[in-house]
Amino acid sequence: MIQFFALIPRIHGVSPQEFHDYWRHPHGTMGRNIPTLRSYVQAHQIHTDFLGSDQAEFEGIAESTFDTLRDARAFGEEPDYKKYIQPDEPNFVDQRRLQWLNTEEEVLVPRISEREGVSYADALWLHLDLPVAIQLLQFIRPDGNSDWAGSEDVELGRRIGALRHVRNHPTGEIHGEDLSYRGVRQLWWPTRSAFEDGVRNDVDAFKHLVSKAGNAVTLLAQAERFLR
Repeated sequence: MIQFFALIPRIHGVSPQEFHDYWRHPHGTMGRNIPTLRSYVQAHQIHTDFLGSDQAEFEGIAESTFDTLRDARAFGEEPDYKKYIQPDEPNFVDQRRLQWLNTEEEVLVPRISEREGVSYADALWLHLDLPVAIQLLQFIRPDGNSDWAGSEDVELGRRIGALRHVRNHPTGEIHGEDLSYRGVRQLWWPTRSAFEDGVRNDVDAFKHLVSKAGNAVTLLAQAERFLR
């Protein structure tokens, strides 16, 4: 599968509340009906004291999944997208600063099991089962650390209580050598409190995991699933 990310900046003159509400509806309601989409998630940026002032560079991340490279390539020409979605984007998106990336997913931790010492509820939790989750997203810029994806990543994610951990790598057939980002890191928690408790339990692990990427876009988001 191909996972597509769009890093969405808010247009001037639209408030944060207006942006997030408009993105949910009508934009998200229309977007979930594009037939080639296999999943569609809106990751709405939320503030955390564990990240710096640049965490709000983008108001949200659109995450879409396609079955094939062909579907991902053709997304911009899909009739429903051209008729409904594309004309609606200027109403809330600063298109001059909009960025995007097609990737292939490397799953480090698909989910946590009771054998790893977590609670029964945490072992049951899966990001696909519920409409809302908390997600930490990090997009490593071209001049970021080339060794951002290390062997210690799994352990660092576990130390901060993440229940799922994924790395994404740019799709070479689409991007070639012209990369907007080296890659993407994604970690999930069931709730915001779970994220905050996990990070407080091992702040050093969190700081190390986040800082090892070097120059990167890092944000916390409420991930809302519009299409599984």
